[in-house]
Amino acid sequence: RCLRKLLVQGEAMPPSNGGVSQRVDGVQVASLSQEVQPEDQQEEHGQQQQCCKEALEWKVVHFAPVKVRQDKSFQATVLSVKESGSIVRGKEEEDGWLRLLDEPGFLHLRADFSPFLLRATEAGQDYKSVLVTDILDQLEKELQAVKLESPRPAGRSLAPLDVPAAKAVAAAETSAGSGDQMTVSLTEERADEQGLPDATKEWLRKARAWLRRLDRRATVPPTSRLPRAALSWEPAAAVLFVLTNGHFDPQRDVPDLDMQSRPGLVSVCCATSDRRRSFHPLLYDNFRKQTHEPRELVVVHTGEMPSEFFAEKAQEDSRVVYRFFPTTHEAPGSPRLSDEQVGNPWDAIILEDDPTEITQWGTKDPWKQEIHREGWTKGLKRNVACSVARGQVIAHFDDGCLYAPDYLGRMVAELGRQNAVGGALAPVAVCPAKWYTLDIAETEFRMVDLKKPEPLWESYGADPKEGQENDQFNYGFNYVYTRSAWVQQPFPDVETVGSRDGDFIRGLKGGGGSVKLVDATADMFTACGWHRDATCGSKDVPANVNHSQVINFLMFRGTESKAPRVLQDFVPMVKEIASDLKTRRERHLRDLVEEHGSLLVCGFCSFAVALAKNTQGPARRMLASMQATDAYDMTVSYDKQDMKFDVVEVSKAGGAVAEGQLAAAPAGNAWIGDVATRMAICRNCGFQLGWRFEKGTPGSGQTPSGPVSWALIARHFRERKKPGERMPEETQQSRHKETSHNKGRSTVCPEGHMLRCFCTGQGNGGALPMYYICDVCDKPARGAQHLWGCSICDYDMCEGCRAKRI
Repeated sequence: RCLRKLLVQGEAMPPSNGGVSQRVDGVQVASLSQEVQPEDQQEEHGQQQQCCKEALEWKVVHFAPVKVRQDKSFQATVLSVKESGSIVRGKEEEDGWLRLLDEPGFLHLRADFSPFLLRATEAGQDYKSVLVTDILDQLEKELQAVKLESPRPAGRSLAPLDVPAAKAVAAAETSAGSGDQMTVSLTEERADEQGLPDATKEWLRKARAWLRRLDRRATVPPTSRLPRAALSWEPAAAVLFVLTNGHFDPQRDVPDLDMQSRPGLVSVCCATSDRRRSFHPLLYDNFRKQTHEPRELVVVHTGEMPSEFFAEKAQEDSRVVYRFFPTTHEAPGSPRLSDEQVGNPWDAIILEDDPTEITQWGTKDPWKQEIHREGWTKGLKRNVACSVARGQVIAHFDDGCLYAPDYLGRMVAELGRQNAVGGALAPVAVCPAKWYTLDIAETEFRMVDLKKPEPLWESYGADPKEGQENDQFNYGFNYVYTRSAWVQQPFPDVETVGSRDGDFIRGLKGGGGSVKLVDATADMFTACGWHRDATCGSKDVPANVNHSQVINFLMFRGTESKAPRVLQDFVPMVKEIASDLKTRRERHLRDLVEEHGSLLVCGFCSFAVALAKNTQGPARRMLASMQATDAYDMTVSYDKQDMKFDVVEVSKAGGAVAEGQLAAAPAGNAWIGDVATRMAICRNCGFQLGWRFEKGTPGSGQTPSGPVSWALIARHFRERKKPGERMPEETQQSRHKETSHNKGRSTVCPEGHMLRCFCTGQGNGGALPMYYICDVCDKPARGAQHLWGCSICDYDMCEGCRAKRI
């Protein structure tokens, strides 16, 4: 789409190639006459996107990703393209252009020039040429919805030129470029800096200090190349420029770069990604309904495709600043969010098991469990958003969360009261003491009061009062702070299961900044939204037990509540989003069932775990011995408890992942054979599903080599046999009733499905006991209590009630 725009403005009109579209070498190759979308988005967005009206039909390499390589045969950089399994190599012409053969349209690159020259040709006709200086920057600028007329250094324009003129401009830019750059060290002071002006040395000192506060482990080269104009930027902007390898460019991405922050302006910042697209309209609606003026919305989005919603809003609403960064441009070496990929994570079920894929979990506070992945972390994206922001006050709005219309105004007033002591621009941050959690799937609210003890903390080994106090500033979705606070203390460049936003607050306090937990009145309530389908799931980024614990905590912390009056207007849109996510999930499941047959899905989040055809025989009884958590007083047993489970063996389970250290198989299970075990959890939500069996010696440190198999607890998965099959819904009512199936019987549920034995308790292959209630006597489960359940109907019966029916 972007290259199409460039060609239109350059007046290059190549001939038709029949509108072919295909994937080659991991690169999208497309006709300019049609839109190219990932297959899983064509159905959703096909009606919304408009094809180009100029009928340009030249096969080109699409922007995501544009791959470049060095071709030694031509001593020039060319685009690597595969056709029918072989590389289509360029042909060097007499005038020095490289011609990628792709009849009837050609892609030409001028050798030995940087920036590149690109031109399209039409066989048998005169050349029409386009000067594109640094074409990747031009494409990226289009993707980020930055207008082409945005200020750029001289010569970086886009206009049709003849070949001699193009060569002259490129040569002039190449020879002058060195004077526009400078080499600095962001890691340590260098001897050759002694002759620099004091202002420059102070700027470097601040940049180095900010980088250390951002991430002491950051991998930064000894020297970095920066534009000389960087000396007029905030030091933080230069650090982000280096950390992102220049993909965040303040000259392009920061509006009014040379201007000071605007007094009175509040910049609402949000970091988002591709799998959060469903929440984008809700984010904008929260911003639109705010009563405080003036304000702007800064959205930093990483992914494979820009958000059509925000690209349009950025054109319609001057207050919206939208910046998109393709994932292919993300700097390697740091963690990244699990939902950057728009590809279908549900396809993990059809992939082969990887014996070396093992996750670990941390005890006690699950929020501190760090996730190591490549790309931009949420913390880094928050920093980029703050750098783009123009306001003296910055507020966080997270997608999927709700904010009362008067929230900004009230929080800014609280910020002003705190600033009365430290000065108008002092480093200050405020957070509300009272807010809600929101189960998006069920539209259920719970009130959280951070100034009151939370009994649930005992399940994580913490004192209810102490745990609540330590948790007060961990929720960045409702931070409001001065820009000077961010200049002093960046957000840490790490990714965790929950949030490390609290490190920003702790760093700010440690540096002398002021932090206040303010009492929240009804007109400033917020709600932290969560949804099971918006967690993890991708093959390269599995969940761990901590993901499940974080969701557990959000589900059960606080007290049940009705939707607060100031947030009720958002409820219809929340329900629409929940329906959209459910429809998307059901579509993925439908496609898998139609192609591969029945599925075994997680009983907690309905993520596809295994193909039913890979089950190995009937259910078996497995004995285990583990610690248990009591649901009444939330205490963890010191001694291990004997437990029993009905399990199903599965030869492959791509939707599950092994967790923890290798352990000897529990005694009393002769059918298991000579294998060792690890826990097995859902790849998407971290819910514990059972065990993985493998060869090996516990404690040996050997790398797992396979083969592996799985024992999944029958109560913790359900089988999907056909598209659109009914799923049990959340309800407060008992599911028990006497029917022709279960009358006088204790082995089946009211629908006639076989009941399977399992045991409650943390770490036993299931969730906390509070998830289970006997549908016959209506009593909640206790730790290490055996129940008989049906995952198809979400029906459970305690052993006491079962004994009475025998």
